[in-house]
Amino acid sequence: MTKEEWMERLNELEKDTLELEQRLKMRVADERSRKIAGFRIRAERVHNRLLLVEEGARFLCGDTVLPLKQAAGSI
Repeated sequence: MTKEEWMERLNELEKDTLELEQRLKMRVADERSRKIAGFRIRAERVHNRLLLVEEGARFLCGDTVLPLKQAAGSI
């Protein structure tokens, strides 16, 4: 192997390594985004459930004051 061949091979390896690093970074970023979205969705579900419980309690207790925000999907 000549020096030029070796340098060419080294450049190819560096290019391949950079491509792999980019793919890995994108994969990690995608996974993080999915996790963050999942946390937000779960938090919204819990919030809506709490609002539904509050609405139910007010309905059962005969309180006519409406909650500040109605839960998604409530009547």
